[in-house]
Amino acid sequence: MAKKSTQTTVAAIAASLMASLAPVPAQSTTLPVTAVEVSANHGVAASLTFNLPSGQIFLPLEEAADYLNHINDRQRFLLNALVRERQDKGKGPLFDKTAQMKRLCIQGLQNHIRIKEAVQMVMKSENLYKAFPGDLKQQAKYKADLLRFGRAVAQGEFILRDTLSLIEQSEAPESTVRLADMPADEEVKAWIAAEHKNLGLAV
Repeated sequence: MAKKSTQTTVAAIAASLMASLAPVPAQSTTLPVTAVEVSANHGVAASLTFNLPSGQIFLPLEEAADYLNHINDRQRFLLNALVRERQDKGKGPLFDKTAQMKRLCIQGLQNHIRIKEAVQMVMKSENLYKAFPGDLKQQAKYKADLLRFGRAVAQGEFILRDTLSLIEQSEAPESTVRLADMPADEEVKAWIAAEHKNLGLAV
């Protein structure tokens, strides 16, 4: 049943992409109470996106990548701030409600993966043709917009994976989470490139 539900979700996302609409988190729900941890000391908040179905909206595909990249930049900034705060304390969990944050990260990852599968499905030549039959210029632009959106989704996925990794590190006995543990930009780019190649998204 779960597999069938996932397939239905992927198909629904693909259908929206075929209509040049991409699912993104609604700005008003990027920081829902159930998805945010606030530091009592510094008021630092970390948001997780794609975790509430009701918190999604659809944007024109050509605008969606920039929108997601803005959210990704903010998430990375907030995550780095939390890591620095935890590093200054020298001990303790990264979040007060660790179990809840893990659950939200996992839910977010699952949704990112579904969206990537939908992008891969739409990227097939026959679907590109169906979207803009006989118009090679529009097909090329549509493909480029899909690629940009797919890359933005992949970046968001890496942030969620980093969050899970840092949570685990902060829970380890006598461990200290350091910014040095964060992947370098080059490493992230390599991961993204490999992911795109696996999904057939490479240009």
